[in-house]
Amino acid sequence: MSPRNDLVLRAADFIVQPVRAPLSRLVALGVLAWLLLSACAPRLAPPPSVAPVPPEMERVLMERLQHFGLAYHSLQGLAKVRVEAGERSLSATQVIFAQKPDRLRAETLNPFGFGQPVLLLATDGVEMSVLVPGEGEFYRGEPSPGNLQRFIRMPLRLADLVHILLYQAPVIGHDQRRMEFRPEGGYLLELADGEGRRQQLGFDRELRLVEAVYYRDEELMLRIRYGGFAEPGGEFPSQASLEVPSQQVVATLAFSEVQTNVEIPAERFALSPPPGYRVRSIP
Repeated sequence: MSPRNDLVLRAADFIVQPVRAPLSRLVALGVLAWLLLSACAPRLAPPPSVAPVPPEMERVLMERLQHFGLAYHSLQGLAKVRVEAGERSLSATQVIFAQKPDRLRAETLNPFGFGQPVLLLATDGVEMSVLVPGEGEFYRGEPSPGNLQRFIRMPLRLADLVHILLYQAPVIGHDQRRMEFRPEGGYLLELADGEGRRQQLGFDRELRLVEAVYYRDEELMLRIRYGGFAEPGGEFPSQASLEVPSQQVVATLAFSEVQTNVEIPAERFALSPPPGYRVRSIP
């Protein structure tokens, strides 16, 4: 036999050829292999069971929502605000005053840190006034969602905005509730009205509200997030964000200084045109 043919035969030794054996013998070998593998394979522990959500927790979380809604009626503070609307973004430092149910004042400070504010907005819930010192313009009109959006870029009703600032996320009318654990800890409470509206409320391990998400059918309408709690056990968040996907709007707010439940004079929520300013109506 030639060396070349010898090499071919040696290489062929590594190729497993099919074995023609009786069926009964194949079955017996298969059963034997299964028994051997079963004996050698490590036994896997069953997956840990997930403890059910305590039935009383639904009542506790609804009470926590009510507590947060009643805990804060006003605030004043200094905050960094950023609003992204589509491809545009605006950042500013603002002095904010808010008082339930629908009073708001926002003073946008000069970015250079001195001089008069760039813009002042104030509303007592009945009338909204906006002062633009650099342009000598004074605007006056109704605090409707459309008018508010012209100046704060957020498509929200005034009362909803004030309540969100004061750590009271609006709660939808509902007749269905569902609860589960959050992967990161805490609980998720879902409310539904049976007509396509849903709201998911996220609570952390200390049962503080950290997220409120609103859906119409499967469409995300609004997401609110809270964070930056001052200390373990602290309840008022120094940070908040709002997302409105349909308008491509995301707003974030971070207080560096904030006081809650302070007395705010009523005149804070009204403005008058300085002499020489052009007065314009907001449509």
